[in-house]
Amino acid sequence: MILVAEPEEAVHESIQMVLMEEGYDCHVVTNTSSLLRAIDIHDSDMLIADISLIYDDVKEILSAMSKYDTQYPPVLVTITYERVRDMLDLMSVGISEYLLKPFQFEDLLDRVQRVLKHQQSLKN
Repeated sequence: MILVAEPEEAVHESIQMVLMEEGYDCHVVTNTSSLLRAIDIHDSDMLIADISLIYDDVKEILSAMSKYDTQYPPVLVTITYERVRDMLDLMSVGISEYLLKPFQFEDLLDRVQRVLKHQQSLKN
């Protein structure tokens, strides 16, 4: 299951539709408190999150995600060009996957498939 944390309705609806069309199960949240509750409730294989929802609380979010395994599921951060510098802070805590907004959904799917495939190879 892919957890999607995106505040913009049109964006999260489109992401959800594209992922579901490709056969992925997903759950959408629109704010940080809902994200933390969803992490506690759902077993996620991956988190796709807008930087605005995770930046200030990234350590708390990663700590909550650590319940899944010894290593938390991969996190793909969607960012606007203006927030690229903030990615350095996220990289310092272990998040290295990002996708610039606006993005093509083909690029999103390629990245999701690549990240999940890499995660699966680490488990085997």
